[in-house]
This record gives sequence, C-alpha cells and structure tokens, in this order.
Amino acid sequence: MSYENDLITKIAWKYYIEGLTQNEISESLNLSRMKVIKYLEKAKANHVIQFRIDLEKINYQELQQEIKEKYQLKDIYIVPASNDTESENFTLAAAQYIEDRITGDTLISIGYGEAVSKTLGHLRISTKYNVTFVSLSGGVKFYMPTAIDTRSDYYTNPNYKHYIIPSPLMVSSEKLAKEMLAEKPIRNVLEMIPHSNMTIMGIGALNDKATIVKEGYLNSMDIDIIKTQGAAGDMLSQFYDINGDLIDLDLHKQLISSEIGILKSLNHVVAVAGGAHKREAIIGALKGGYIDVLITDEAAARGLVE
Repeated sequence: MSYENDLITKIAWKYYIEGLTQNEISESLNLSRMKVIKYLEKAKANHVIQFRIDLEKINYQELQQEIKEKYQLKDIYIVPASNDTESENFTLAAAQYIEDRITGDTLISIGYGEAVSKTLGHLRISTKYNVTFVSLSGGVKFYMPTAIDTRSDYYTNPNYKHYIIPSPLMVSSEKLAKEMLAEKPIRNVLEMIPHSNMTIMGIGALNDKATIVKEGYLNSMDIDIIKTQGAAGDMLSQFYDINGDLIDLDLHKQLISSEIGILKSLNHVVAVAGGAHKREAIIGALKGGYIDVLITDEAAARGLVE
C-alpha cells in the first residue's frame, strides 16, 4: 500500500467508521479541510468506500492503532518493506507526508542521517510556498541531495532556503565543540530551530550501516563499546537506551549539534526509520518521547508490538 492509499484509507476510516467530522479529521491529521475532502472523494472513486471499508485495503489499521496507543504517538504511517532499496518506500512516504502538510510558508528542521537525506531528495513542494530548511547539527551538507541529482529539487527549487550549520558533526575535543557552538554563524542557525513548523529526523541503529560510521566519525569498535553501555539507538548522534534515557558518553560533548532533549519541545517531530534491525532504536526513541509521528515499514512496525 502506498503512502497516499494509506492516507485515503485512514481518512475514510475516521470519517465513516469513527464518525469524525471533516474538521476533526483535518485537525487530527494536521491536514487542510480541502485535502480531507479531496481524499474522501478519492476513496469513493478508488472503491475504498463501497457499502463498507474494504478490509483488504486497511490491513495496517489495527497495527497502527495498537502502536499509537502503546507509545502515545500522535500518528503513524506504515508502508510495505521494500525489496529493492532498504529505505526507499518509507522515505517516499515521508516526502509525501511532508508535501501534504505544507499549506503556507514553512520552516523545517532537519536531522542527521541517510533516511533524512533520501526524504529530502524525494520532495516535490509547490513553488507557491516558501520553504526554509535548517539543520539541527553539523555535518549535514556532506550527505544532502546534490544540485546535480535529477530526482531532487532540494537545491534547485527557487523557493527553498537552506541554513546549514557550517561545521563537521564532531570535533576533536569538548573545548573545541564549546568554542564552535559559541561562534555567531553556528549560533544563528541554532537559534532558528525553536521556530520550526516541522522537524524531520532519522533514527540510528547500532551497526556498521549507521551514517555516523559511514562518515568516519565512529568505527565498529566504537559501536561495540557503546553497545556495552546499554545503548539502543541514536538521534542527532546522541545515544540512548531502550527506555530513551541518554547514555553518558564523552563523545556527546564533542558534537556540534542541538541537544536531543530539544526534540521534546519542537513542533511536529516526524521520525523516518524502517527495517527490523532498527526495532530497539525505534522503541527507545518512542519511549523517550522524542517524536510525534513515525513513518516506517511493516518489518519495523511489527517488531514494536512483539
């Protein structure tokens, strides 16, 4: 099921089964009322709505509801696991989720990681909106979509602005990190973040595929040591345990990054992560209360309720 079909079914379910009004659905899903009407019309045209909702087309609804209630999420979207590229399905869904919720000029904070990069690469936002992207950490520019990537309008859309922290993700000492965080160009970007309308985050698992390892900031031995200290995953390159509690690590003091706790105060934090290997990392992020909306695949979602 695609992201759009899942959203159509979700809206149809809320309208015809739960009995919510179009305005109530609009508020609960953070969509405009016109989009709700549009998707209800599509539900009829696509035969999702007949005399009842086609149960074959809502096979994730019960699972989504169970996860929402268990972890007190505002919302969740589940897509099938991709057979081709590990994160293609849920990053496509995440891009469409973002597109649907941009109804005016918007400031979007972006985290660190490959899932965020792929999500941005899939974005196709109307040029009638001015969209500003601001990075939550250093090191972001090294894996963002490039201007020559024909799939992406991230750098070529004339109504996109970018404020990227001009630094690496991690430096050699706590002293240097403090000095850099005090520098005006970096401080100016960090001061924009609390004004974000939406935040897009990845969730890192503890393995060699993690972006922080691929970029050379940590190696396999570092990851093994961090695991022994009880880490389950990371967000903003800050490692937490299965309950979402931050692990006390010296490397956190060397980061040029917003602190992970800021996520609890930001508007509409959307996490993009999938794959069975990220089960513990996602659970820790959910229990820690760092995210509002999860966009994931079935492989990860089923692990969240086992």
